[in-house]
Amino acid sequence: MARHVAALLALACVATPPVWAQRQAAVTVRPEVVVGPVNPLVFGNNMLAYQGGRDEYSNRGAGIWDPDSRRPVPEYVELSRLAGVTVHRWPGGCGAHNYNWKLTVGPLAQRPDMQFGLPEFLAFCEATDAVPLLTIAVYWGDEQDGADLVEYLNSPNDGSNPNGGEDWAAVRAADGHPEPYDVVWFEYGNESYHGEHKSAERPNPRIYTGEQYAELYLRYREAMRAVDPGVKLGALIQNGLREWNEQVLAGCGSVMDFAIEHTYKPGCGNEPIAQDGHLLMQACTASDADIQRVYDDLLGLIREKTGREDVLLAITEYNGHFVQEEPVPYRQSLGNALRNAEHLRVMLRPENRILMANFWQFSNEYWGMVKGYVHKGERPALQANFLVFQLYARHFGDTLVGVDVDCETWDFAGGAWLTARRGKPSRFLLYEANLLPEDYTWEDRRPEGDVKQTVEGPVVTAQFSGTDVNYYAPRIALPARADTGYRLTGWVKTEGLSGERGAGFQVGDARGWTVTRSCTLGGDVRGDADWTRVQVDYVTLGDTTGIEVLARKLDGSPTAGKAAFRLESVQEFRPERSGAVPDLGVNAATRADGTITLMIVNKNIDEAVATSIRVPAGPEEGKARAWLLSGPSPTTNNLSEPREIAIRETGIEVREGAYRIVLPACSMAAVEVRAPERQ
Repeated sequence: MARHVAALLALACVATPPVWAQRQAAVTVRPEVVVGPVNPLVFGNNMLAYQGGRDEYSNRGAGIWDPDSRRPVPEYVELSRLAGVTVHRWPGGCGAHNYNWKLTVGPLAQRPDMQFGLPEFLAFCEATDAVPLLTIAVYWGDEQDGADLVEYLNSPNDGSNPNGGEDWAAVRAADGHPEPYDVVWFEYGNESYHGEHKSAERPNPRIYTGEQYAELYLRYREAMRAVDPGVKLGALIQNGLREWNEQVLAGCGSVMDFAIEHTYKPGCGNEPIAQDGHLLMQACTASDADIQRVYDDLLGLIREKTGREDVLLAITEYNGHFVQEEPVPYRQSLGNALRNAEHLRVMLRPENRILMANFWQFSNEYWGMVKGYVHKGERPALQANFLVFQLYARHFGDTLVGVDVDCETWDFAGGAWLTARRGKPSRFLLYEANLLPEDYTWEDRRPEGDVKQTVEGPVVTAQFSGTDVNYYAPRIALPARADTGYRLTGWVKTEGLSGERGAGFQVGDARGWTVTRSCTLGGDVRGDADWTRVQVDYVTLGDTTGIEVLARKLDGSPTAGKAAFRLESVQEFRPERSGAVPDLGVNAATRADGTITLMIVNKNIDEAVATSIRVPAGPEEGKARAWLLSGPSPTTNNLSEPREIAIRETGIEVREGAYRIVLPACSMAAVEVRAPERQ
């Protein structure tokens, strides 16, 4: 088996260095500047155990479990170790909304369609020396079920039965694990702000407000900690959902053990931009600035609403959000892998207070970083995203240190959910002038579906009949400048408004969504709500000449009730800009023996970068080695033969007082410089 896994490694012979490139960069390592420890929990992943009788997930955990031999699949154990995966999250994604964990424990004969359950997942964690992170259903069960889960996991098998009823510690012992698992980390829900999913069993799916969610969180936390005071329960916040975030932080922010966020930037689906592979691959390697802004904003909001500086973030899902196949599946591309390498660099910064992170997702399914079912005779194929983890696991140190990077930059036009990057950095500045005329009038366009709409002066009112309708009829158009921000402030009032999504506003390019795919939505007002303030920020495209404001209610579920909309102001703002994209993203760390390690991403997808590396002791022949992750193009993937994305040891030379290496366009290098021998 070890030889089989070794054959999967793309570690070929030493590659010939490319011709010395035109673009130049200088990296200076400062090991005396200690930034902080490398957080190993950032290198987590997601394991899948969906319920519902789908063999590949409920019985095989997407390939990591062998239900016939009742053990982890050895190849996947070895691959998890090779990738350095430190945290496994279970049961995975939106399948957790109604996940009944009690159907996943106990005798296997009583769960024939759930052979990969909780004890099997924990066996995989033990086999791979990984920390378990368990997601608790928000739309199934109650706090007693949460307390029972903690009893199953952590209570001694001594008959104490702290919750009464079923002795869950005895069930665990009968499952083959007499000693407690001592699980610490739990998260309350997965993306519960969008509600449970519609199905035959749930034709009218539930969706909780942030306020309702916070109340439930407090009940679960109290019940679970009554069984084991050492458990930690995370609460959901999310970039772009300010109203939800404020409600959650107001309701439970003072006691929440950690905050959970999912970061998916950039992204696209089956839309025209999917044909622009060059722009999307640039978006991947330019995404670090927008990702950093997400964490800055969330930590700032937590500070503002709770006064706390100790709340850590768990990024329990992240990836590029590419949900398309043509012209190529970008989610598995080399460019997206480098996007994830840059995301790791951002999350390792101590100032971002990242508790743990879990890549979406480990094996098979749509997103897997490894593809292949061993029981079908398939040889697991390592995707580009896996190779990034492998580089970090094999070649990075354990203490982050200072590094100076001097390199050239390039402009990114913006798109795929990201802001443009060009020129010098700038700070956010909101201008006072109100661009909305005092006597503004709505274009009284006829809405789709059975919606009764009235326009009376500045107020639009929509009466919904109970059908599923996409409401966006009333419109106001305003002139606008390119590459400029516009902040809309408006008010929404609702009466008995039902549905998965509430009412709000949309601001976008005046040419329309179908033409530009460029807009921002804000507001989620529902039920019976008095006039509620809604704020939406939108940054225009490079060729914009006008914007449009829409009263908005998204489709997705039957909607009844009434919503009223009125506007207060539209203000121009200068967006916070990160400036042009530097060619290189660099992470530096040392090991206890003094070895200096570097992870260097060439974010320029078009040109190679000749890089000089300086260390305090100066260069010495034979002291440095380098490994290169690269492929024929940024859009290349390893989904089929030949597997052209690979890690190869590459040449590094001593020249002009520095180590010198050429990084091909859209590549990543791991560099190790051994410490000088002590005299």
